[in-house]
Amino acid sequence: MVKKYLHLALLFALAFGLAGTGFAQVGLGSDKDKSESDKKVRFNGLGRTSIQQTNLDGPILDTLNGEVNQVTDGEFLLDVAINATPNDVTEVQGILRLRNELGGFFGAGQSIEVRELWARGIIADIVKYRVGDMDMVMSPYTLYMPIEEGVDNRAAIFQPQREIIDYEQFYTANNERRLQGAKLEMGLNFSKVLETADLTGFISRIRSTDFFTAPTRFVGGGSVSLISDRMRDSFGIKGNITLNTVHTWDDITVGQINSGIRNGVNTIAYDITVYENPNIQLSLNGETGFSNLNLIEDSVSVSEERGTFLTAGLSLKHKKHGFNVRAGYHDIGPDFFSVGAQTKRVDFNSNKTYFNRVGAQNARRTPGLFDITRDRALYSFQVSDRLMNYDPRLSNALPYGQATANRRGLQISADWVSKDEVLDLDVQAFLLSELRGQGTNELKDFQHIRANATVNFHKLTDWKNEYRLTLGSQFENTSRDGIEVELVDLSSSLIEVGLEAEVYPNLFLLAGGQFLSAAGNEYIPVVRTFNDVRDFENAYIVDETETLLGAGLKYNFKKNTYVTFQYQSYNYANALNGDSDYSLNQVFVLYSMNF
Repeated sequence: MVKKYLHLALLFALAFGLAGTGFAQVGLGSDKDKSESDKKVRFNGLGRTSIQQTNLDGPILDTLNGEVNQVTDGEFLLDVAINATPNDVTEVQGILRLRNELGGFFGAGQSIEVRELWARGIIADIVKYRVGDMDMVMSPYTLYMPIEEGVDNRAAIFQPQREIIDYEQFYTANNERRLQGAKLEMGLNFSKVLETADLTGFISRIRSTDFFTAPTRFVGGGSVSLISDRMRDSFGIKGNITLNTVHTWDDITVGQINSGIRNGVNTIAYDITVYENPNIQLSLNGETGFSNLNLIEDSVSVSEERGTFLTAGLSLKHKKHGFNVRAGYHDIGPDFFSVGAQTKRVDFNSNKTYFNRVGAQNARRTPGLFDITRDRALYSFQVSDRLMNYDPRLSNALPYGQATANRRGLQISADWVSKDEVLDLDVQAFLLSELRGQGTNELKDFQHIRANATVNFHKLTDWKNEYRLTLGSQFENTSRDGIEVELVDLSSSLIEVGLEAEVYPNLFLLAGGQFLSAAGNEYIPVVRTFNDVRDFENAYIVDETETLLGAGLKYNFKKNTYVTFQYQSYNYANALNGDSDYSLNQVFVLYSMNF
């Protein structure tokens, strides 16, 4: 094995040296240049060198006809952010990307592009504005980026690849969507009843036209957040009420286009504290609203659907012991549709980077845990105008996040962090059923249970080095009664384990694994336009297991600058067709630096 990957290690050593030299040059400059930059212009950015070698093995190779079963690829990338403040109320930034693919010598495989451009400032000391690239989030039912499938409590061994995906697709920890347009924000203060009112408005173009069939598409809207702490004296309560509106529409006046959509979602969200003392806080929270979806032809509505949703819950927080619990009611109508909230991160129709088609029939390989943890080609931040495909093994109860339509039931969650921060626990459960049957009057029942735990062993003692264990689990079951053709029974489980041990200052030993199993049958609807179920393919029958294991080292040179060397092994087994079993093995090396 060592001999097999020796050439890869040598390639990385060369790349690391070249990258280190290039990055050192970026930071060089005269004292005069540095002084001027501190005043008006600042330079920062990210540099990354990655190389990976991936091997395909297993019974599926017996049906191959000389196809390549080994791929080596990588990139050298430098993003330089130029940030300028021409005056006290204006700031502009642009990011220039320089990229070269592995083996791209003498200009081959090189690219130079502008990754980001924006400007922001303050008007009359009242209104904040931003134009260009921006991140927007409103609520889980209006404008929101739900977390992808196959993730509970990701092990540290898989974090570097996750960071690459997040950076490349502009994902943030706040579930924001990356848009390009304009945004205005302002706040108002009041002396009675209300304390503050925060107003936000935005507009963005999310698709350009081809002048024939695809119209220019826009999304716009805003929110008004009303915050009050003054009612406490009179009623003993305080609260935050937010009004949200978001609209997506097509411009059908350009070229030969005569049809488009109109999608509007209006909601009211609330979080009201009804009781509070130094130890206990009791709150009512939730969101309710409606959506409209219109298909327009020649400026005339030819199809219209209206959907509603309601979520309401009670939250209890024990401040002293760090314990939180929430129980609520979840009701999302079958016709509820929200372009900005139901678009997924993972596009299962995308071509995979590694071995997209395999086997004698050259069939498309189903994305598995291996692909979801690292393959940027599967991920997108673009907003979709229709419900995207999903993998029922990974998420069948809520494939489109909390905004998944046609669901009703209970939601229960709890989390706890110990005072010494040794333990961090959380659990969440959805017990749901359909409101409207699909292809039958019988209704499906869904159970979704997720539990995570993080144990910081180093906080038990006076150890200076970090030792951390992460555990994650997700269990789902889908069932439906009826005659034989209506019966549904699909179960799946996902287990995650991760170990992070600082064996020497700044040198970490990483290990972890993910284990997926799914068995049973289901009927996956074919959604041709928006929420409309047009047909059902043959019954989806599955009995599969997936195992992803990884181990490696990571050395932190300083904050946000590190190098990691990893080996990861993935195995897919199909009990219904052993000839389709296969394994993927990958050596992965990454040097990443934020400066």
